[in-house]
Amino acid sequence: MPDIIARHDAILPVEWQGVKWALVNLGDNTETENGSMAELLETINRHLLALSNTRDCFVVNPPSIECVKAHHNMYVRLNKFIDSRTKADNEPRLDFAHITPVRRKFATYPVRYYDQKNRWTRRWTELYLYGISNIAQLAEANTWTNDWNLVSAAEMKKPFREAYRLMAVELFDVDLEAAKDPDFRMEPAAFDNYNPSALIPTYEWQEHPFVDFFTEDVLAPGARRHIPTSDNINDAPNPGYTSGVGTPGSGAGGTGTSNPTNSGNAGGIIQ
Repeated sequence: MPDIIARHDAILPVEWQGVKWALVNLGDNTETENGSMAELLETINRHLLALSNTRDCFVVNPPSIECVKAHHNMYVRLNKFIDSRTKADNEPRLDFAHITPVRRKFATYPVRYYDQKNRWTRRWTELYLYGISNIAQLAEANTWTNDWNLVSAAEMKKPFREAYRLMAVELFDVDLEAAKDPDFRMEPAAFDNYNPSALIPTYEWQEHPFVDFFTEDVLAPGARRHIPTSDNINDAPNPGYTSGVGTPGSGAGGTGTSNPTNSGNAGGIIQ
């Protein structure tokens, strides 16, 4: 009988520590020839694991200044990573005359998504998980050994850019047209003027504030022992985790006042 894979690209649930976590859906795209691609996917997933365990994700009010800075820094880092490995069509690709690099399986990490109460961070998390899934399915980029072309780079950035655009427009009141620029980055001054409470009415009394938080010691196994991917997602060997994914058709699984503009010092890491 052939391996069973998900008939969708929806986020997959996995049970761990009594909480339903989200696992990026790679479908049958579990391996890559491109070492940079494997590193990029793992780097984004690790950032997302850390961000999704902050208290901001479980409060209904707008995220704190620390949270939006963390999102900004994550976005800046992944864009620099993608750009540093991007080659124009007239540039030579990194290839080797005498060696063939080993094919690698993607490493994935569980992310808190289903129980997030903050609608901003939940949407960012969703877009990033879909972005990781999209990266794994780029045939051109996953075939080369170290880099990718401009078309693949633009495709990689789309979901992450949308998450960043939503943050800028909804929480910083950035001009809609300015935020559409693919090269748009928040200025440092924008974070000094962060005041979403002036834009968004509160409804925090509608949500009970308590959820389960985990210490670093509890989270460490999830960060150190990645979840190996498998062509058969239902039989994937998950060390320390219990898969919440069912076979197709079983019902399980995911169907499931500042107005800054770009300037010369925009786009860097924010402290």
